[in-house]
Amino acid sequence: MDVGHVCLDGNADAVEFCPHEGFQNVLASCTYTLQEGDQPTRAGSISLFDVNGTSCGLNLFHRVETAGIFDIKWNPVQDGATPLLAQADADGSVRIHGVECSGGSTLADTKLEESSFINISSAMCLCLDWNPSATSLAVGLSDGSVSIASLAESQL
Repeated sequence: MDVGHVCLDGNADAVEFCPHEGFQNVLASCTYTLQEGDQPTRAGSISLFDVNGTSCGLNLFHRVETAGIFDIKWNPVQDGATPLLAQADADGSVRIHGVECSGGSTLADTKLEESSFINISSAMCLCLDWNPSATSLAVGLSDGSVSIASLAESQL
């Protein structure tokens, strides 16, 4: 069995393969790092990799710096749906990123663009999941609560 490895810039909290046609070899990974000090900050990133299924190669093609992230999820596959990646932030928000292709035909021409920002709570967002129709997100919070965020079509 072959095993591929890559080192990230922090704790790898979640990894998700994209389920959408034409993007099934795209692996998203997210990180969380607590930067201690007088004013502690929680930093993170999302990295997108092109995964070669034969050799288990992980080729980084896009990375974006964010607040610390505890969870990520791709939206469910539906007719005509474009890939969207939701992230649960340490700052109590959910961000949704669309996959943008800048005209080229390779993944090197593909990147994430933030399309929505939803302030959920002052507590940290620890986990999230899309409903099957991709019209809302369930979010688990560090204060022990669960929230549902409904998404307007303009937010997707």
